[in-house]
Amino acid sequence: MSQAQLKPDAPSPDPGRWLDEHGDYLFKYASFRLRDDNAAEDAVQETFLAALKAYEKFEGRGSERTWLVGILKHKIIDHIRKAQREAPIGEDVDEGPDHGEFFERTDQ
Repeated sequence: MSQAQLKPDAPSPDPGRWLDEHGDYLFKYASFRLRDDNAAEDAVQETFLAALKAYEKFEGRGSERTWLVGILKHKIIDHIRKAQREAPIGEDVDEGPDHGEFFERTDQ
């Protein structure tokens, strides 16, 4: 028997309200950390989907925003790990500008 069946007076998840109340905050949070608006939008969508699936486990000890941010943090970490796995390795990777001129002696 699920939690929702055990507690008939328990509120049901309301993703529309979540989006209205927390969507902008979650997007800004993800965008700041990922530095990519498309990836941030995907992370927020994945957060809402995960929250819907896990809503019966939400105990209400903290606010919904705190709970959603916790889920979002895990989604951001998942995105970063995936990006690192998919990053190209080898000689073709640009490692940035060469600043050898800073290390050459000019006082000779």
